[in-house]
Amino acid sequence: MEVLRNLYRDQLTEAPKRASQIERTGYSKELGWIFVCEEFTQPRAIRTYRSLFGAKEKYTYFTPNTFYRNDQRHAGSLRWLNAMVIDIDVKTSQNAGMIFPDVMDRVTSAGLPTPSLVVQTPSGGFHVYWYLKEPRRAFPKVVDHYNRVQRMIAEEMNADLQAIGAERWFRLPTEENTIFRSEERVSFDDLCDWLTELQENHSKKGKVALGSKDLLSHPAILKLLEGVEEGQRDNTCYTLALAYKAAGYEEDQALSSLYQWNEKNSPSLRQIEVKRKVKSAFKPGSPLGPSSYWIETLSGIQFKYQVWEGAKPREERTYSHLDEWKEDILAVLRENGGCICGAQRELIKLVVSEVDTTRHLSYSSFKRLVNQLINEGLVKKKIEGKGRGAKTYISLNTSTDNTVSLIEFKMKKKNGSNSNTFMDRVVGWFLPPVREILSSGRFFYVYCYRFY
Repeated sequence: MEVLRNLYRDQLTEAPKRASQIERTGYSKELGWIFVCEEFTQPRAIRTYRSLFGAKEKYTYFTPNTFYRNDQRHAGSLRWLNAMVIDIDVKTSQNAGMIFPDVMDRVTSAGLPTPSLVVQTPSGGFHVYWYLKEPRRAFPKVVDHYNRVQRMIAEEMNADLQAIGAERWFRLPTEENTIFRSEERVSFDDLCDWLTELQENHSKKGKVALGSKDLLSHPAILKLLEGVEEGQRDNTCYTLALAYKAAGYEEDQALSSLYQWNEKNSPSLRQIEVKRKVKSAFKPGSPLGPSSYWIETLSGIQFKYQVWEGAKPREERTYSHLDEWKEDILAVLRENGGCICGAQRELIKLVVSEVDTTRHLSYSSFKRLVNQLINEGLVKKKIEGKGRGAKTYISLNTSTDNTVSLIEFKMKKKNGSNSNTFMDRVVGWFLPPVREILSSGRFFYVYCYRFY
């Protein structure tokens, strides 16, 4: 079962430790427990490969991520995050008739890396795995971001939005149900960058945003607002409450509207139940908007919608936008006389967030952003030597004005310039930059404004 060894690596031992070994070395803070179970049976905690390989004949489900406790399987007891996994259910209308090549097409369309593993379920569905290059400690904020990335991947690939959570069960891989394997792995930071880029792209394309009244005029929502039968009332009430919340309604306004909606149900809910659902939808920590999955399930109408959180100030965000990291790279170059050199993994350590000096870029993100800066004409890169002794030189491009910020550079590029001047004409203004050399050696622009 090489796929499992590649997943857990040194988080499991080959065989149980003897009591004498535990007394000598103590309990490891690096090992993790996994859980296996059969449907409707008591879960079993496992910490050795011997037990795990023996369990594959008896148990059907397992946890890809590991826990520090052997008696509790919940997000708060997670120790290591090893893989990102989604569950594609082919019993839904949008996935009917789906086969493995369709899965890979969706991966490509979403801009995701090649999966590490794909397992097919007895119903014809798929569990898609992306193994992490390095396991991540399951700190609460990391787990929260893991869940956000997982949900977005599920949204983009029409996967099951109920199978979200780092602590979730998935089908235990076997030789029979494994239909795809690769040596590909992805870093957690790259997945976070993918999420950031996707959110920015969707925002630019003008998808339905938080506070938009257009949501309530969607045919799927309108159908639910006509009233539902017994068995759908609870889920529909909560879903509609979230829809009103996403559309910018206050809690009391949503409650009033849903009281009127409840009169169309057959039979009606008790008013106290409607009030509870609305209160739950508007409480802190609840989803920002309704689930596409539940709207489609309840209405039978295809529904594509994603509520995007408004951008927070950088000092409040866990993961910065990529353009801000570009600014940090340019700042490092300016602070070091326009050039830095050394091994790339050492150069990464120089680039820190301007609001949190403990945060660094991932290796792959650093390379990608440097290449973007090269393509934008802001920096140059040169590599001398090979292997471990190679040195990378990254310098500001002297053929452009190096001290201009990324935003200013993009404005100049957008508005155009000629070979004789850096003066830009911007909506009735001239902005002629004047370079001022300070004692610190840094260069800044001072703009003089006058009417055009």
